[in-house]
Amino acid sequence: MTVFLQHGNQEYGSFPAVFTQPTFPKDIQTKLDATQPCHKVSTDRHNIVRILHETMAQYTMYQTNSEYIKVAKALIFRYSFLKDMEGNGYNTWHMSLKRRFKAERTPLVHHEVVRNMKQRFGHHRSPQAPENNQGSITTSVRRSSNIISVSGEDESSIGEKEVAEGVRADTVANKYPFLKTPAGLCEEMNRIHNIENLQHHFREEFLPILPKKIYLQAGEESLSEDLPAMDFKAGLVLLPIIFKEKVEPHVTLEEPGAPYPTTQLTHTDCKSAFTRRGPSVVQTDGFELCRASDLEEGVIAAFCAYLVFNMAYPPNRKNTLTFVQRCILNISEEGDKPLSTTVIRILNQLY
Repeated sequence: MTVFLQHGNQEYGSFPAVFTQPTFPKDIQTKLDATQPCHKVSTDRHNIVRILHETMAQYTMYQTNSEYIKVAKALIFRYSFLKDMEGNGYNTWHMSLKRRFKAERTPLVHHEVVRNMKQRFGHHRSPQAPENNQGSITTSVRRSSNIISVSGEDESSIGEKEVAEGVRADTVANKYPFLKTPAGLCEEMNRIHNIENLQHHFREEFLPILPKKIYLQAGEESLSEDLPAMDFKAGLVLLPIIFKEKVEPHVTLEEPGAPYPTTQLTHTDCKSAFTRRGPSVVQTDGFELCRASDLEEGVIAAFCAYLVFNMAYPPNRKNTLTFVQRCILNISEEGDKPLSTTVIRILNQLY
């Protein structure tokens, strides 16, 4: 049986002392190798910055200014013809990387979100799971803002300068412990998006797609064995396969190799994860967010973390997570882009 729930050798959480340039899309890489001035073409320049930023995100979601400079310098060192005509030669690339970070939803919670939490639960006590009649963290606040990391600071120490900036997700989770449980994450999702019994709704919408041919084929290709039926847990794990995305950053048997919410299983192999009940751990950006009783609870909690903590969907899981949000949970937010061609194509085969 194929073993697939593993990550690479990359050491997550420690940015490399020497940044190695990624392989760019074929058309851009060809231009770079031929020293063509692709940096003068806006679409090519945008794609170079995008790939660099996505590569940085494989080490940490909380990039620092010095790391942006390191990556910009490395780019210019490798492709010297991309240098700025004036100045230090890399400043425009450095600033483009910073703007890219600020333009995306990030794993940081807007300061107003934390302020609302304080109003709900008080400043000097550790809140438990909130009652249903208490206010929610609004979607409009979650969707606002260019956000900058306030790394290592407790929320209570943040001054007026950071009001329009943001707070790390682990800071908020530690301050409000109910968010460090699967039940608390689901309850917060219930309030944010008005979903009654999220876990039941998830199962009810997910089960009907499992008998579809495309799902059974995904199981056979991944597990190297015939599957007369696809059960719920196997379906959760193999969901990225039908979108041609990797399982490893979604569910893993090892320490997560990426900073985004990941369900880490305690089983010894992937098949036992399907057949036996066992606990799982949801980790994000190097810290343990919560412990779940089984695979199902862990996967759903990991998905909730994206919306509760306002995290961007990583490129290598974007179609899978968008499908869960828009098609399984029927959650649409202002500013959402149309479904990608890939998601629409899979929808046509599932429904």
